[in-house]
Amino acid sequence: MKNNPIGKLKKLPQKPGVYTLKDKAGRLIYIGKAINLRNRVRSHFSRTSIFYKNDLANIVADIDWIETKNEKQALLLENELIKKYQPRYNIQWRDDKSYFWVRFTNDEWPRVIVAHKGSLINSPQPSPVSSTGRALKGGSDSPPLGGVRGDFIGPFVSGRELRKTLRALRKIFPFRTCKNSYDKPCLQWHLGLCPAHKPHYHSRESGNLEDKKSGFRVKPGMTKESQIDKYLNSLVALSQFLRLYAGEKIRIEAYDISNIQGNYATGSMIVFYGNKPSKSDYRRFKIKTIKGANDVAMIKEVLKRRLGHPEWPYPDLILIDGGLAQLNAAVSSISKQLPSTAIIALAKQQEEIYTEYSSKPLKVNPLPESFRLTFQHIRDEAHRFAIFYYRYLHATRDFRRTRKKVTKTRFGAAKEKET
Repeated sequence: MKNNPIGKLKKLPQKPGVYTLKDKAGRLIYIGKAINLRNRVRSHFSRTSIFYKNDLANIVADIDWIETKNEKQALLLENELIKKYQPRYNIQWRDDKSYFWVRFTNDEWPRVIVAHKGSLINSPQPSPVSSTGRALKGGSDSPPLGGVRGDFIGPFVSGRELRKTLRALRKIFPFRTCKNSYDKPCLQWHLGLCPAHKPHYHSRESGNLEDKKSGFRVKPGMTKESQIDKYLNSLVALSQFLRLYAGEKIRIEAYDISNIQGNYATGSMIVFYGNKPSKSDYRRFKIKTIKGANDVAMIKEVLKRRLGHPEWPYPDLILIDGGLAQLNAAVSSISKQLPSTAIIALAKQQEEIYTEYSSKPLKVNPLPESFRLTFQHIRDEAHRFAIFYYRYLHATRDFRRTRKKVTKTRFGAAKEKET
């Protein structure tokens, strides 16, 4: 590898970005992206790499790179440069292919579509609007749902993995994909994964209106327009999952309660932007109004007090540590004030995700590993922070109970005695 620019290999940063490889004539022969530029480029020159086995490593005479803020920007820049310069060895992207994107159509019951960006641009759709006339957005700074330029959710590198992820998420966010008329149920409706066909029936057991096939949960007495509104809100929630999966730094707030039989009860709020914690935004709550062991009521108290702080940025996604009871408490507490915020519950023992839109939970195992580990990390961090504050209160109060009594001596000094 006499042409290997060793000096530049050592200078490569350990940051995300795009790198270019050139031959002796200065021609671009390969463009790639990396989460860690140094590690990625070095790997091309290892004896086990395809570059080494095909003798491409000996052709490389120069290396250059561009740093980006995150992997998503690197993906977009790599795709743009490959299309512009058509490097010889970027065979995978030499045709007019692109990364995958997700959009929502403007039908009465919007469909979820996976496509390349080019096909989306050629058939723009305005954003779905609820019956109240508000454009649906995912949080304060989220892009609106729709297919207009710039409003795509993505990019996603693997179409296969994206579709697998959507199949898993469909269990807790039933959505429509077919073009069938509403009176002609599709296969997904029969499988309980599409809410757009047939009327909704009353479920005595749950007290909710529930399509016996689709499993889409709505409340008794809801009109058709209200049911569509709820479906549109479920798409907003789905979009938050997809934005997180695509690497966007959405604001996630996670809540947990810690107590032993109601004693020293505390609540925690931890904040993540994407998969990174923002510890300066963490908050802790000492439960004030609830007596005894009642985690559901404590969740309601914590969320009510959180909403009393409009100066804190509102979340795109809220994660509650618990099951259906904790989820319902959260939904009843904040859904009116934050209708565009996705709310989920993640149960520890079964490792299942619950939403207000489906009667079925989703086990986290089918989700991509990075996606699954992010949710588990957030849930575990909320639990750790709540336990830490609980132990602090417990230790402080025990110390006060056993602290030494103070009596005055004849000199007026303080003398301590053990209780």
